Amino acid sequence: MNKVKEIKAMTYVACNLCGSNDYTVRFEQGVAQVNQIVNCKACGLMYANPRSTEVDSVLIENYDPEFVLSAIVNQDSQRLEKEALQVKDYEKTRAFLHKHYPQKGKLIEVGSGLGYLLNFFKQDGWNVVGLEPNVGMCRYAESEFGIEIIPTILEKAELEDRSADAVLMMHVIEHVSDPCSTLKEVYRILKPGGIFVMETPRYDTLIFKLLGKRERSLSCDGHIYFFTTTTLEKLATKAGFTVLKTDYVGRSLTLDRLFYNLGVVSKSQVIKQILKDVAVKLHLNKISLYLNTRDMERIYLKKPDSGSA
Repeated sequence: MNKVKEIKAMTYVACNLCGSNDYTVRFEQGVAQVNQIVNCKACGLMYANPRSTEVDSVLIENYDPEFVLSAIVNQDSQRLEKEALQVKDYEKTRAFLHKHYPQKGKLIEVGSGLGYLLNFFKQDGWNVVGLEPNVGMCRYAESEFGIEIIPTILEKAELEDRSADAVLMMHVIEHVSDPCSTLKEVYRILKPGGIFVMETPRYDTLIFKLLGKRERSLSCDGHIYFFTTTTLEKLATKAGFTVLKTDYVGRSLTLDRLFYNLGVVSKSQVIKQILKDVAVKLHLNKISLYLNTRDMERIYLKKPDSGSA
């Protein structure tokens, strides 16, 4: 019965970049992650197809906010530590935006999580607003940093045309069902000349060639689009943006998080548990490092000065 239900809940989609329905199967369902992963024959975009028409369990907007908030504060300290630690990884992005907007302005973050990154830009003088469908996370950001967070996704936020000077979207685009429409919505809310900074894993890397189905980001069931430098830039220009530059970036992480990622790569529950036990025993959450395997891209985009909404 469960298998029948699963098949009914799956749907095939055309390539989001070029609209083609012609593809080759890269990884069968269950090999790399829960979805089958394909490559578009026409443009090369890699994506999950078919994929579930439903979010796991219930929509994140419907999670009880008090339960989520309690879990974040009392149980999931790793999420707090992760966001707080990785803020410093965006110092170059803050400097880039400061250079373009020395007087600052309005900055919107799509998928603002617990608000640590948004607060980092608030401290630099930006008037910040976040969008985050997880209400518990919204409440945390509002109480901890005094930041306005709208508890919804971008497409439902009903933001005004040309209302933002800058938009950030870190590790969101790989999760959305229609990346092209999401980028067009960002284009709509940006003022002409506005800057859009987006970050996502990339798959034109040595790491991906070596690991294949074991690659860490590929293994995440919530990821449904898998970009290369070329396909991400094509998606951005299709939405109307000009590409200013692309950086291949790393991230700060604790050693216990590194051990967790190694467990994911192993695709072995036994190895995963051993690494977790070692990390706990040695208190590896107290040790952090910066690691750059060039498997993530941060792309800086601009809405043309004469751009229309």
